Amino acid sequence: MSSQGPHSDKNCKGSFREKLLIIGSNLGVEDVEHLKFLCRDLVTHKKLEKSSSASDVFEHLLAEDLLSESSPFFLAELLYIIGQKKLLQYLNYTKEKVEHLLPTQRRVSLFRNLLYELSEGIDEEKLKDMIFLLGDSLPKTEMTSLGLLAFLEKQHKIDEDNLTVLEDLCEKVVPNLLRNIEKYKREKATQIVIPPVDKEAESLYQGKEELFSQTEVKTFLEALPEGVLVFLNKGDSGNWSDDL
Repeated sequence: MSSQGPHSDKNCKGSFREKLLIIGSNLGVEDVEHLKFLCRDLVTHKKLEKSSSASDVFEHLLAEDLLSESSPFFLAELLYIIGQKKLLQYLNYTKEKVEHLLPTQRRVSLFRNLLYELSEGIDEEKLKDMIFLLGDSLPKTEMTSLGLLAFLEKQHKIDEDNLTVLEDLCEKVVPNLLRNIEKYKREKATQIVIPPVDKEAESLYQGKEELFSQTEVKTFLEALPEGVLVFLNKGDSGNWSDDL
């Protein structure tokens, strides 16, 4: 990490990319891994895996129109989540402003934010206990708490609607984290919106509207070769040609 401090007024001026470079210079390796994890729903895993610096991540966000000089909130949200609130000044945000806008402008899903929060609450000893409980289902490699949760997600053992494995692990190892899961469930429940019924589709199912109009049937038949049309007229007891 650069020793360059985040408080210089001079650094708050300049081009947008210069500001991004300064922000990146104040982020460590762990911060970059956190950014990559939080972006997983919006940037492909392949691109994120190849990203080794904050600048790489920012470049992907710019390319995906997730970040721009006129709309930098997503990056502000990311910095807020990973606890780099002092860097918000480079994007003309404050902690209070981000908190005010989050309910309506958040891009990081509640589920991804939950996993990040849980990872922050799992220390090295608790992580060892979780790995022990999961046993042979895990690869024999070094894992961070965030890496463990990402692996469980990748293996489809957890998702936004299935937290059984997480709840079981937390209950046995870090019971206080169950509060985070319950909070997530409450917030997710308030986000569920029942879509309005498509009245046209509903009437089709109820038989209140013909699937094809007489005009559409006529157009279809007229487009058929003459021999086929004669065959249909002879073979159909309804004698469509009389109706048309």
